[in-house]
Parts: sequence; C-alpha cells; structure tokens
Amino acid sequence: MENIVLIIGGLFKSFSWSDIFFFVVTLFLIIFLVYVYYLIKVEDDQEDIETAIAENKFLKYESKHEDKPLSKIVDELEMNYHPQPIDLSDYEKEQENTAIISYQELLSRANNNIYYDDNYESGFDDVLIQKVDNKESKTQELVDLPKAVMMSYESEEAFLSALKVLQKNLVR
Repeated sequence: MENIVLIIGGLFKSFSWSDIFFFVVTLFLIIFLVYVYYLIKVEDDQEDIETAIAENKFLKYESKHEDKPLSKIVDELEMNYHPQPIDLSDYEKEQENTAIISYQELLSRANNNIYYDDNYESGFDDVLIQKVDNKESKTQELVDLPKAVMMSYESEEAFLSALKVLQKNLVR
C-alpha cells in the first residue's frame, strides 16, 4: 500500500504547476459542458410536458363508439362501405385478362395435344397424377428433327489449314 502512495506521489511531483493547472481547467470545462447539456435536455422535456398539458393529451381517450356493441359497428360498416374501383392502365388490364391462375386454366389455354398414358394414385384426395404419352404429343416432333450433316475429315483438315494461312497473313 505504501508503494502505491509513493508511486502516485512521485507522479504528481513530476508534473509542473502549469500541467496541473491545465488538467484542472480541462476537468472543470468537461463538467461544465455536461451540466449545460443536462440543463438543455431538462428544459426541452419540460416544454414537451407543458405542450402536452396545454393540448390535453393526458386526458383519457374517449371513443365515439363506446355505447355501441361490436356487432352494430360491423353492421354499419357493411351497409355504408362502398369500395372505390381501381383505375388500371391498359397494360395492367391486359395482364389481368391474360393471367393464368391455375394449372387447369393453363391446360385449357394451351391447345397442345397432350395424351396421358396412366393414372397414378397419390396420397392426396384432390391430386391426380398422370403419365404423359410422348408418342402422340407435339414434343415427339421436336425429338424427330433431321440430323445435322457433319463435315468429312478431309474437309475439316482443309478448312483448318486455310485458317492457319489466313492467321499467318494477318500477323505480317
């Protein structure tokens, strides 16, 4: 304990009077700024409270529907509520008319001749799973495209040598 007191005493002896003066002045300046900030904050809070009292915000909220039961309010809303129609742009109208909402609607609009082979049982009552028969559908037409004609080996070699000659002529 005595060592700590000696160390702190030696630290204070190493300071000059000007160092101690600036330290004390800085400490008082910080305390003063904190106190001024506190006063400003308290004054703002006091003004907020006075404004709220003047506007009667602390009074109990009074509802104009206190005496009516909820069912009467709902009935009044159902009778008096008339929603305004939404004005759609031409693009939005077109999108609304051409939108496909369900899978059944997609199938009805598709005009594809899709033939089903088998029905499968699913674990759900309202879901029907069917296997597509590709032999009769239009997808088979895409598979039967004519084969591309391949170049012979000799013509590929001649084409490659012509490209090499062209590259040498471009480099020069």
